[in-house]
Parts: sequence; structure tokens; C-alpha cells
Amino acid sequence: MLFDIGIFYSVTAVLGPIIAALIQSITPAFAAPISNTGTPILFLIEIIITLPILKKIQPALNYYSKTVLVQAPVLVWLFNLFLFFRIFLGINYINPIIKISAPVHMLSGLLYVIIIVLFTQVTAKFYRYKNLTISQSAELTNLQSYTSHIETMYDDLRRFRHDYKNVLLSLEGAVSSGNIKEVQDIFQRVVKPTNTNLDDQTAVLSHLENIENIEIKSLVYNKVMTAINDHIDVSIEVVEPFKISPKVKVTDAVRIIAILFDNAINAAKKAPTKEINFSLFTKGSAQYIVIRNSTAEEKIDLHMLDGNFKGISSGKHSLGLRNLRIILASYPFIQHNSQSANHSVTQEIIIH
Repeated sequence: MLFDIGIFYSVTAVLGPIIAALIQSITPAFAAPISNTGTPILFLIEIIITLPILKKIQPALNYYSKTVLVQAPVLVWLFNLFLFFRIFLGINYINPIIKISAPVHMLSGLLYVIIIVLFTQVTAKFYRYKNLTISQSAELTNLQSYTSHIETMYDDLRRFRHDYKNVLLSLEGAVSSGNIKEVQDIFQRVVKPTNTNLDDQTAVLSHLENIENIEIKSLVYNKVMTAINDHIDVSIEVVEPFKISPKVKVTDAVRIIAILFDNAINAAKKAPTKEINFSLFTKGSAQYIVIRNSTAEEKIDLHMLDGNFKGISSGKHSLGLRNLRIILASYPFIQHNSQSANHSVTQEIIIH
């Protein structure tokens, strides 16, 4: 709102003297009466001309607010003070406390327009590229982690294939001799340890095979490994092939899932029963991203997840949910549901 008013006063500061000069040149006889009694008429003309300009630049201002406000609130509020001064200059010109000539008023309005456009564009681009760099760096880290584990699994499988013949030969000798005790001993010493190849990490990878976006797959793998290292029981449900809707940017989908997972891990770590369930599925024409986590509290006030959220446990948690709201604001077709009961919280993202 302050942007709109600031831009309005900046544009009208340029338009006002121009309109007055045009009236003077076209109808000199009516210039004085209009100047003395026709201020509302001039103001209406300025509004009619300014509104299309505001409508044209509104998307850029909205993008600036969503991109910069969450990352540099102090910078935004300083710029708001700058805009507020423009409003003061506009009011001062109409009801002068400090006398300012028309050319100076017009020049100040033109400078404000230029500064506002440049500032919003430059800062928005800077933080957009900063976000993109951070996002790509995180994706690369997740992908490297995912790839590294696949390579480790491959090495384990190759070693297992090399050893299993010797295992079978050992068992064959014991079975041929009819020594059941020796069979049991070989099973306990040789066969059973191979089951460690089917550990939690291997199981996680098998559940991720239906995620078709490699960025999302590697992110989920990384978050699940983080949860497992924090001794959280994690279950993954992706029963059918899942590819994020083209209506949603993959980078935004990654950020949404990362925020939900980070919050789930943060809460589950403090719960007596540490559990997280993550699922991706399609129902009808809608895609669902659902994550449920256990909590220390029997029930969490869901109003804490909306509006002026102060955070369940940390400022980082609060910032994450605020970022989530900002991302979802760009997608009116995405529905965000939350519910809490029986020491758990469920966050549901529905892409219609």
C-alpha cells in the first residue's frame, strides 16, 4: 500500500505541472480559475492517468515484496521511510509548510520514480539470484549425497556377489555332512550378517524409485537420512510414479518439501515417539504432498502455523513457515491443510 501511495505521489508530482502547463497553453483564460477552484478536477485527471501506470508495475512490486521482504526486512523498512518522505513532499506541495517551486517538485517526483523502479528491480533480481544459487547448491549437495550412496550400494552388491558363492559352498559342506550345529553356526556367522546390506538406507532408496524428479528424489533422500541419523523412525510412501505438476516450479516444490521436512524433523526429535511419515500420491487430478510427524504436545494450536507465527521451538522454524506461506502465495491453485491430534501434526499440500 505504501508503495502505491509513494508511486502515486511521485507520478503526480511529474504529471501535475505538465497538466497545469497544458491547460495554460490550451485555454489561458480558464487556467487561473481551474488553478484556484479546480484542484479536485486536476486530482481526478492525475488519478485517471496514474492508475494504469500503477497497474502496469504492480506485478513487479508484488514480486519485490515477496522476494526481498522475507530476506531483508530492515532494508525494506528503510526504503518505506524513503517512500513516506515522498508522501510528505506531495502533501507539502499542496499545503506548503516549506515552499517548493513547481520545477523542483516535478524533478523530485521524476527522481523518485527512477529510484523506485531501479531499487525494486535491482534488489528483487539480487535476492532472486541469491535464492537460486542457494537452491542449486542445496540440490547439488543432495544429488551428490544420493549418488554417493548409490555408488556405495553398488560396491556392497559387487562384494556380496563375490562372497555369496563361498557362503553357499560353506553351507553345502555342512549340509552334506548332516551337521545341523555347523549349519546353524555358519548361518549365524556368515549368512545373517549379509542382512546388513538391507539396512535403512537401502530401504529408503527402494521407496524413492517412483519419484521421477531427481531434484525431489535427492532432497527427500537427504532429509530422510538426516532424520534416521537423529534416531527418527521414517516411513516413505510413493506407491506409483510421481512427477510434480508442471504448473509448479521444481525449485519451489523442493523448497516446500524441504521446509515441511525440516519442521517435521525438528518437532519429531523432541517427541517421546520419534516418527515421520512422508507420502506423495495422485488422487483424481490433484497431487498430494503429505508429511506427518510426532510431537511432544498432545495437540498443537494450528493458529501457530498461520498469521503472526512466532515459532514452536525456534526462529528458524518460524522463518521456514513464513517462507512457505510466501511461496504458496504465488500458487492460488495449491491448498495447504494442517491438522494436529494424538501427539502428531499432519501437513498436507494439494496441487489442484
